[in-house]
Amino acid sequence: MLACRFRATVLAVAFVAACLAVPGLSAEPAAKPAGEKKQQPASSSKPPATPPRKKPAATTRKPAPPPPPPAVELIGYVVMPAGAFRGGPPSGEFDDQGRRLAAPRFDSQPVQGVSSIKPGPTAGAWWALSDNGFGRKWNSPDYRLCLYLFDVRPRAGNGTDSRTALQAVIELSDPAKFFPWRLANEEAPERFLTGADADPESLVAMADETFWVGDEFGPWLLHFSVDGELLGPPVELPDVRSPAHPLVLARAEEARLGSSRGFEAMDLAADGKTLVTLLEGTVTGDAARQLRVQRFDTSTGKWLPGTHIYELDADAQSVTDMSLIQANRFVVIERDDQAGEAARAKRVYSIDLDKAVPGKPLAKKLVIDLLSIRNTRGLAEGIAPGTAFRFPYLTPESIQVLDRTHVVVVNDNNYPATGGRGANVPDATEWIWLELATPL
Repeated sequence: MLACRFRATVLAVAFVAACLAVPGLSAEPAAKPAGEKKQQPASSSKPPATPPRKKPAATTRKPAPPPPPPAVELIGYVVMPAGAFRGGPPSGEFDDQGRRLAAPRFDSQPVQGVSSIKPGPTAGAWWALSDNGFGRKWNSPDYRLCLYLFDVRPRAGNGTDSRTALQAVIELSDPAKFFPWRLANEEAPERFLTGADADPESLVAMADETFWVGDEFGPWLLHFSVDGELLGPPVELPDVRSPAHPLVLARAEEARLGSSRGFEAMDLAADGKTLVTLLEGTVTGDAARQLRVQRFDTSTGKWLPGTHIYELDADAQSVTDMSLIQANRFVVIERDDQAGEAARAKRVYSIDLDKAVPGKPLAKKLVIDLLSIRNTRGLAEGIAPGTAFRFPYLTPESIQVLDRTHVVVVNDNNYPATGGRGANVPDATEWIWLELATPL
């Protein structure tokens, strides 16, 4: 079985998450003023001149209201608590500038920051990619990058329970020394990768049981075995570097991408070999709010020619994930930089690469408003049936299309952040199953 083929830490105790409270104008002519006399035309041999007609005042038309969001129903719900941990060395010993604290904040490794998901090897199983740790390169050198394998059973109706169990952990490493730059664990024989070495954001599970990971520090594409070992050098994006790239830090090259704006979104095309990548930020020199969509052929190890353009909404700040629908059609999540009641833009659009026009942004179709979800089943505790369900986390980070009318969405809780369900409430990791009335 697959579980026997990778080096994983299998946890003896599964953590169980119950569904938590997530928590008028008159038509009469105007009267003439009193005493006003009717003006008589002046005596003249010429006929009186016809006064020029006054142009009607221009009327300012109000823009038509936006169409209502597509009908989407919450049909499954799971909450993973914020304070979940797994085995491993202590973590959280560094501040945001990389200075060592008096002691680690945590005795082990937090189970947090789900950046991307893919269906696992068995029914109910899900691969989940961890984020870089504590949000920055410098405060995460003791957080070990990993892939989780979860068993996730959502609450689907009244009287049903939900469950999440961590089945295994695959820690990412580079024992063959493919990384050409010094790692945080450079001297350790396993060379485990940490949040100071890479910032994993997107995940693709291949048919050969390997994984491709999209990173933001390079940005790089990283290819791992089923055991989590790096299989080759990081794949660079031609002429684009982030501020965290080792060559930029060494002042050997200039950054052309904002910090944490790399391969945020990625999925496999229907041909089974082409990775479709979407940068989170705009490359220097490109038009504002326009993001590059590029394709990488895993069979040849080369970038394919041509770049498509994805344009963000005026009130959105970034994309977070994409998922294949069919052929070259994908869904993409856009978000703003707000959470909780202040959140206004958490949307899912569909795009079709086959309909791309050179030099023009891809056409987008709104398919899900994550802040307006029907809740007739009342699956989320504390939210009455019939009351709209909102998914107002800062980063609705992951999406997986199951079929043309069903998707799964998961947030990144950015541990130990707060604000999604309350200013002082630690953000949990919520998994939501959605049913679309209109097929993708």
